[in-house]
Amino acid sequence: MTDASIAAWESELKAILERIRTHPSADLASERQRAVVLEKLIGDYHRAQG
Repeated sequence: MTDASIAAWESELKAILERIRTHPSADLASERQRAVVLEKLIGDYHRAQG
């Protein structure tokens, strides 16, 4: 993984969370699932770096 990958994942996660926040009643199951995956990937990366 590169810092660019992590930055892209963090940016994607931020966009997904904003979409969920602004449209809470929409069917965003796939976005929520992607957010879980991104949070795990980002967290694993930061734990490995720390």
